[in-house]
Amino acid sequence: MEVTEKVLEKAKGLIKVNVSDEILKGLLANLPDVQMMSMVLPMMAEALKDVPEGTDAAQAVALVMKKMKKKGEGKSESAPGNAKQSTRAYFDGIWLEQRLMDAQIPTMEMQLYGETFRSPIMTAALSHLKTFNPDVEDAMVQYAKAAARAGYVHWVGMGENEEFARIMETGARTIRIIKPYADEEKIYSQIHFAEERGALAVGMDIDHTFTEEGNIDVVMGEEMAIKSNAVLRSYVQETKLPFVIKGVLSVHDAAACAEIGAKGIVVSHHGGRMNYAVPPLMVLPEIVKEVGKVMPVFVDCGICSGADAYKAMALGATAVGVGTHLIPYLRKGGADAVRERMEDMTRELKGFMANTGVKDVESFDATVVHMWK
Repeated sequence: MEVTEKVLEKAKGLIKVNVSDEILKGLLANLPDVQMMSMVLPMMAEALKDVPEGTDAAQAVALVMKKMKKKGEGKSESAPGNAKQSTRAYFDGIWLEQRLMDAQIPTMEMQLYGETFRSPIMTAALSHLKTFNPDVEDAMVQYAKAAARAGYVHWVGMGENEEFARIMETGARTIRIIKPYADEEKIYSQIHFAEERGALAVGMDIDHTFTEEGNIDVVMGEEMAIKSNAVLRSYVQETKLPFVIKGVLSVHDAAACAEIGAKGIVVSHHGGRMNYAVPPLMVLPEIVKEVGKVMPVFVDCGICSGADAYKAMALGATAVGVGTHLIPYLRKGGADAVRERMEDMTRELKGFMANTGVKDVESFDATVVHMWK
C-alpha cells in the first residue's frame, strides 16, 4: 500500500514500540491496505523485539517478515502436550481393512445445504494469508479461486467485508466464519454482509475466545469476548443462512450447539491453540453419535492427504477442511496449484474408498478402522 505521512503517523500510534520511520515504512509497504494496520502491527511489534539493535532497515524488515511467515505456517517447537503433534500421531495410528468383495468405483459428489459439490474435501477457514505470504498476490482471493475452480466448498476466516466481497466475486461457494468480537455491531454487520453476498453459510469461531493464560484474547489487534449460549442463539436467529460453530471439541459443546439451533459444527482445536487438546478424531465418533443426525459434522486440523480425509469420514465426518497443508502450494503456484493438490487428495480419497468397499460419501463404515497399539 502507499505509505503517506498520514498513514505513517497512524502507524506510529498503533505499533507502540520504538522503531525508525524507515523500518516502519518498509513494514507498512508489505500490507495490502490501511485496514490491516490495526490487526497486523501489534504482531510486527512482537517480531521486532527479536531484531538486534543496529540492524539496518532493509534487514530488519526482512527479519520481521520472515518471522511473520513462519508464524503463518504454524511452525512450533517439539514439546510435551503439543496438540498438533498428537493429532498427527493419532491420524497415523489409524489403519484400515481392505474390503474388495462386491466393491465398485465410488462416486465423490457431496450434498451440502441444498447444493452439490464435487468432493467432501474443502478448504479450511484461513485468514490473513497476504500478511503471512506477502509474495502471493491477493492470496485470500487466490485461495478462493482454487475452491471455485475445483467445485469444492470454500471456507474463510477473519477478515473485513471488502475482502469478503472480493472472495465472493470468485464464484466460490463460501462459508464465512466470524471471530467472537467484542464489537457486536461488527458481528451483525458481517453476518448480514455474508447473507447479502450469497454465502453458503455463516458461523463463528468460538475457540479464539481466551489466551493461553485464560484472559480474553486479542486477535490481530481486535478484542474478543465470551459469547453465552443465548448470544450465540441470537446470531443463529439473525440469519436465514445455516449457522456453523467452529471449534467444537467435546460432546458437551456439540450438544449445546444443537440446542441453540446451529446447522453445523467444525470439530477442531484450531491448530493446537490449547496444549493437550484431544485430537479431533479421538472425540469425533462420540460427537457424531450425539448430533450427527441433526447437523453436518465437519473436521479440520492436520488433514494432509486423502488417507487423512478417509479416516475422518470413516469415523463420521460429513466433510473435511484442509488449510495449512495448502499454503506451500499457494506460494508456489497460486490458485491452480491449490486446486490441483485438492483434486489429488480427492483422487487419493477415492482410491481408499474403492479398496474398502465404500460406494459414495454417504456409505462410510467405521468398522474398517483399527487403532495401531
